[in-house]
Amino acid sequence: MTFENYSDESNALQAVSEHLIHIYSQKDSHLPFYLALSGGETAKKMFSFWAEKYKEKMDWNRFRFFWVDERCVSPTDNESNYKYADILLFKPLGIKEEHVFRIFGEENPEKEAERYSKIVANNVPVFNGFPKFDCIILGIGPDAHTASIFPSTMSLLTDERLYAVSCHPKSGQFRVTMTGNVILNRVPLLIPIVGKGKDNMVATLKTGYSETNQTPAAYVLSHAETATVFTSLET
Repeated sequence: MTFENYSDESNALQAVSEHLIHIYSQKDSHLPFYLALSGGETAKKMFSFWAEKYKEKMDWNRFRFFWVDERCVSPTDNESNYKYADILLFKPLGIKEEHVFRIFGEENPEKEAERYSKIVANNVPVFNGFPKFDCIILGIGPDAHTASIFPSTMSLLTDERLYAVSCHPKSGQFRVTMTGNVILNRVPLLIPIVGKGKDNMVATLKTGYSETNQTPAAYVLSHAETATVFTSLET
């Protein structure tokens, strides 16, 4: 794992974007580029940044957009990860609907986790028996959860399913989340961490995964082949 510190949010988001361009440029230009997105406040900032600064820097028509996780709500709900990606990224960039594979948060969670697992399995190339994305953008919460894998649902890190149902430990909200075996399938992980209230969490993550630091984010960072954290926080 690599931690890169920047002077402000804009520089951190630019670094994420340049890393994505580098990964994108390594793939045959005739092939689709499979990208899994996360939600949250940092993702909103990143989507707006791409739409404003990177609209002409990549062939966005090559991208196939999937989700790391989604809240079990309607796509018009303010809690929906898809809603803000659509408003801030897909519509401004003119992304074709058939290139966006959303999780149906409005459906039964268990059935949707099964359906979406099949969608990903049928559309993303397979490596080591699991789908292999070209890149995954992850977020990390103040409690060091990543995707919708929380400290209370650590078993999802080694779950054999592609996607499963998780429950937020405080709100009780159900979510559909990618599991650890997909996240860690030799995929470059780009992890922007900006905003307030995460300084201590980032400092702890830098110490690695151990008996005293058993969180989903620490596990992923310690087990990933390539994981880069981009942050503007002082730690």
